[in-house]
Amino acid sequence: MFAALQARWLQVPGNLRGGLWMATGAMAMAGAMAIAKWLSTDIHAFELNFFRCIFGLVAMIPLLMKKGPSILRSKCPGIQLGRGILGGIGQICVYYALAYLPLAVVIAITFTRPLFLVVLAVLFLGEIVRWRRWSAIIIGFVGVLIVARPVIDGVSLPLMVLVFSTLCHASAHVFLKKASGIDEPATVVFYYLLISTLVSAVPTFMVWTTPTAEQFGWLVLTGLLYVIGQSMIALAFRAGEATAIMPFDYMRLLYGIIFDIVLFTIFPDVWTLVGSIVIIGSTLYVARRQVRIRSETAEQTAKSGSDPLL
Repeated sequence: MFAALQARWLQVPGNLRGGLWMATGAMAMAGAMAIAKWLSTDIHAFELNFFRCIFGLVAMIPLLMKKGPSILRSKCPGIQLGRGILGGIGQICVYYALAYLPLAVVIAITFTRPLFLVVLAVLFLGEIVRWRRWSAIIIGFVGVLIVARPVIDGVSLPLMVLVFSTLCHASAHVFLKKASGIDEPATVVFYYLLISTLVSAVPTFMVWTTPTAEQFGWLVLTGLLYVIGQSMIALAFRAGEATAIMPFDYMRLLYGIIFDIVLFTIFPDVWTLVGSIVIIGSTLYVARRQVRIRSETAEQTAKSGSDPLL
């Protein structure tokens, strides 16, 4: 029966399968953030990130036993260290912001990571960006201002920390791109979790709160949802084209709004909705433009019969 269901599932068009995987992964990630927001009233952001990484390392034990010590050998320890530190700091900042801001606002701001990535690529990788993408980036940051509405409410520390977290995650992604071309994927994930755990360890024990049995169960579920979400997203990219499946990731915002209403009795205002639409529109354009440029570059390389990097 399972084989028959699997065969029927594989008959579904790849982009549709990828979209469904992405939508499922988005729900899992939004669920993990919702639980973290609920726990943040009693458990510090340092401790939340510490447990997330610990459970991630536990989940890697079977893979470590299968691959052996080879998973521990990195050819770029400096890059792994940079990614782990930046990623760990970024996630701690997200958990801090969740304690004070609506879940939908946090998710909307985190969608600006591709915009920061383009800026970092220009500054550190020498990438050339034309006026279309610069316009989309500026519009995207205008969307952040709409969501934040600093003129009306003033600039809050949690919001500034959240924007900083997005910059950290974008910077960590630059390190990830470099590390992925050198080390095995499992090695990259292992060192990210290990270093992020160490980043959280000392401050965690300074603010330690022993979780109750119920809270510990929710922490375990948060870790599981995070692993499930990452796995679903990986399956999505394997099944479909990036430009077709990426829009499904924005369902995280819809899930965030639902969790806000159901769990926290927080209803989104007009500013949040309008700003989110602006952010999503700009990041979608930047992503599609990136794919088109890569496709055109690949075609030119194929026609010339040479590698532009040589």
